[in-house]
This record gives sequence, C-alpha cells and structure tokens, in this order.
Amino acid sequence: MKVVERMIMVAAMKREKRAQRTTTVALAFALALAVLAGCTGGADDAPLAPGASETPETPAADAPSERLVTDLAGREVTVPGAVERVAAVGPGSLRLVVYAGGAGRMVGIEEFETRPPVARPYTLANPDLLELPVIGAGGPDSTPDAERLLGAAPDVIFIAQIVDGEAADKLQAATGVPVLVVSYGNPGTLDEPFFTSMELVGEVLGTSERAAEVVAYVRGALADLSERTADVPDAERATAYVGALGFKGARGIESTQPKYLPFAAIGAANVAGDLEQPGSVMIDREQLLAWDPAHVFLDLGGLSLVREDVAADRGFYEGLSAARERRVYAQLPFNNYSTNVEIALADAYFAGTVLFPERFADIDPAAKADEIATVLVGEPVYERLAAIYGKGFGAIDLLGGE
Repeated sequence: MKVVERMIMVAAMKREKRAQRTTTVALAFALALAVLAGCTGGADDAPLAPGASETPETPAADAPSERLVTDLAGREVTVPGAVERVAAVGPGSLRLVVYAGGAGRMVGIEEFETRPPVARPYTLANPDLLELPVIGAGGPDSTPDAERLLGAAPDVIFIAQIVDGEAADKLQAATGVPVLVVSYGNPGTLDEPFFTSMELVGEVLGTSERAAEVVAYVRGALADLSERTADVPDAERATAYVGALGFKGARGIESTQPKYLPFAAIGAANVAGDLEQPGSVMIDREQLLAWDPAHVFLDLGGLSLVREDVAADRGFYEGLSAARERRVYAQLPFNNYSTNVEIALADAYFAGTVLFPERFADIDPAAKADEIATVLVGEPVYERLAAIYGKGFGAIDLLGGE
C-alpha cells in the first residue's frame, strides 16, 4: 500500500479510536500505543531534505519494526523502525528536525514559534510549519503539553533543553510516545552536543546521510573560519565588543557574551573574553568605557534600545572611540530560541571581514549568509532577515542616527 494511502487510513483509525476512548491517563497511554502500532509503515514518500540526493534513504526490506537509540540524556529509547510523524518541543528542537530533512513530517508546532516577528531561517524557509496545529505553548521556560502532544499522534517526540532525563521519562510515560532529548550544549555555543543531536535526529528519521551532510558542512565552515586567522599574532588582533545581545528578550549595549560564538570562531580579541560567566552577562557601563574596544558590534534585535539610550545619554557614547569614529557594526540575531546555526556562521564571516579584512577579502557577507542558509534550510533568507530587522550587515552611525 502506498504511504499516502496508509497515512490516510491510519489517521482515520486514530480519529475513530480517540472518539471511542476517554481521556484518563491510563486510556491515553493505551491510545498512544495503538498510534505507535499503526504508524510503523515506510517513509518512502517523505519529502527530500535540502541538499539531499534524489533517492531518499529508506529502510531495508528486512529492517526491524523497532530500534534502540541513545539520546543526549544518555537514555536508551525504543523507536519505530520507520518514523513518519514527528513532534519537536523546546528551544532548537524543531530546527534540528528541519536541518535533518524532516520538515514535512511535523505534526504540530509550538505557539512560541509562531509569534511575530518570525525571524528564524527554518520557518522562513518552511512557512507551512506555521500553519500546523499547536502542540504546546513553547518558550525557554515552558512545560511540555502532554495532552496536546498525544492528540497530534506523533511517532516520536524530540525535546530540547527544557527537561532532564527524569522529566523525559515522565513525558514518555504520560504520552506513550518515545521521547528523545536533544541538546545544543551551552547557550550560544556550537559544540559537540549539537553535532551528536544532528546524528541522532538523522538516525531516528532515517535521514542519516542528510544529517551527516549538515554536520560536515558546519564543521567545515568552523574550520575555515579558524584557519583564516590562526597565524595572526595576538598583538595584531584588533579589540572588539558585542552588545545588545538578546537573552529572554531584547537588551541594551550592556548585554554581552564572553564566549560570543562569532568572535570565538575567528579568534577575535573579545574585550569581555576574560569574564568568568559562560553565557550572557550584563556588564557595567563604565567597564565598556574602560575597555574602549576598537570595534563594537551590535545585535540588531536590541539596536532600537541602544538608539533610545543614545538619545538619553549621548555623552556615554561619545566616550566610546568606536562610536565617535564610526566603527560600530550590525550583527543579525542568532540566539533566537537557541542557536540559529546559519546566522551564527554568517555573523562570524561578517565579523571576519571587519576585524581581519585581508583574511576575508574573498567574502561577500550577504552572499555567504545565503550560501549557508541554502545548505541548512534549503533556500536563501538573508534579504528577508534584513527586512525584518530593518538592516543587514554593515556599519551603524550611532551618533549620527543612521
């Protein structure tokens, strides 16, 4: 039987079963098992992922009906041999599924993902995701909605960062659906947990080849960024600061990161780099004046707050040589419901053109941003992001108001 016909039949069976059952937890669990039993058909007609070959990866004829995988919480989870219906919960979970080629298999979306402005490349490139049924509130401090997840009847649930292994076990028990914890590692980073999560999602979806393509491309970009500046003496690295970084909302110039990913990727001399905090921090304004970095980068998500601050305290900004001498630059926000990898890499390449112009002379930041997005989400999105934020990469004249 063709996959589409089988999915229609399974969906009809699910609707009939849900109408016949009560909503007690015990019966909900039984329904989830029935859903899982009815959804182990092939994934032959799943949509191709961006950059994938024309022949999709399909289970072998003798493929098992179930598989055992290990998630990022170290949990061993049994999943169906073929996964056709997917739910993704928590910061960055949906992004991983899209990167792995699973956008067409999503059964719902978190309400948080639909709030304007919609400025994440994975939904810009896949607007149909925004029309899916809501499976929970979403957000960095949210609690998974077991009832809505059960109603969406996924084969698996990927969940990122908002639960630990014990909470994942409880959600799995409440829904009867395999729950897999994924992770990006520390906030604002691009470390091994991201790559391991990509491999896990690809394994579960049966799109390991596509996931490996993403992993290889991102690793290659990070290596390229690092190699371009590896032999630059420390004394020749111009100092830099990044401000207005969003953290659970827009922030002003005092918001920064000691381990800001785009700076770390190119070995920039981050004046805040010696701060001990691993994530976002709010510095004292006087400290920024004391550092007086040669270059200042501002996250466009908080630029409006910085402009308001300039109007209220122009003298402070006149004390910054970077503002006086027009060495202030715009960066696209990448920390938006966890790390938007394509934007973080594009920010790094742009920062490279500013701080190491000779080493990045071959880079057109906008074109590079579109190249990266095309590989990861299937199409260019730079112009749309620039339109959303009112500006793309380039200089900002803070004191002149441009």
